[in-house]
Amino acid sequence: MMRRKGSFLSMLLMVACVLAIAMPAEAKWKKVPKVDNFIFFQDHSGSMAMHMKKIKGDTKIVMSKQVMTAMNDAIPELGYNAGLVTFAPFKEYVKMGGYDKSAMSAGIDKIKTEYPIFQRLTPMGPGLMELRPVLDTLSGKTAIFLLSDGVHNKGIDPVAEATAIYNTYPNVCFHVVSFADTEYGKSVLEAIAALNDCSCGVVDGAQLRTDATAMENFIKCALYDLVNVCDGEVIMFRSIQFDFDKSNIKKEMMPVLDEAASLIKENDCSYEVAGHTCNIGTEKYNQGLSERRAASVVKYLTGKGVDASKLRAVGYGELQPKHDNKTREGRRLNRRVEIRVLPQ
Repeated sequence: MMRRKGSFLSMLLMVACVLAIAMPAEAKWKKVPKVDNFIFFQDHSGSMAMHMKKIKGDTKIVMSKQVMTAMNDAIPELGYNAGLVTFAPFKEYVKMGGYDKSAMSAGIDKIKTEYPIFQRLTPMGPGLMELRPVLDTLSGKTAIFLLSDGVHNKGIDPVAEATAIYNTYPNVCFHVVSFADTEYGKSVLEAIAALNDCSCGVVDGAQLRTDATAMENFIKCALYDLVNVCDGEVIMFRSIQFDFDKSNIKKEMMPVLDEAASLIKENDCSYEVAGHTCNIGTEKYNQGLSERRAASVVKYLTGKGVDASKLRAVGYGELQPKHDNKTREGRRLNRRVEIRVLPQ
């Protein structure tokens, strides 16, 4: 029995190791905003106070508030401007400004869920038109999250008005959260989502409020990209200068290297530590000197807690001058080590 237990634990450890190798390190990825602004545009019409035909429990407006709350919790704070607006009737619960999760949460809470259903028509087209003064104040790209059941029974056609908005504001994009339970409502929302390829389409609001993966994918589609911070041979730090024919770390280098150590430890990128020389001396000697300079920087960084496996010391000798070796200053600047990210 003990033998079987040990075998089972060994198997678990093997699986854990495989997963650790297979899964990408999150620290390599950075969220970069796709848009400058986003707007929650909530349908507050009578039909939203009804229950969905095939779903028991909460009304559509209650579910929609739950979705907005979950979205607000999941949206990364990347310097967006944001607002919360309803139509039928039109009202700004959160005026456009710097995105503040607590302010957005308070605005969502203020939206009433108990209100008369009958004789409360749905002017979706006019509601979209009333959004224009808000859009007029914005610059850059704007994502509009339209939360609705697609019902429309008063005023101009909502698909026509959404088309007109795209024609007037080319940097706007509609993303639809649907609570539609009629074929007509579904067709309206699908038509709005299909107007522009930038849209993330129509997502099922009832599912979205309970599906964290769907929520994450929807928000990512609309609001941000993931960029690998380790892509590209981008020089990350200032060059570290050396005295003539020396490879020791000078006191004045230490603040630069301490900064480099802190930054390197923050992510899972790999780095090249590249040593260079001026052109005084033989090419063979300068090759060795450049390697010693790179090795001394690696030794310093690992002494500051950097994982040695993240560093690759390379010497380029005198073969990659950045400055004119015919001048004293140029030669001084060429006696250097550079640290750069290695492409993944």
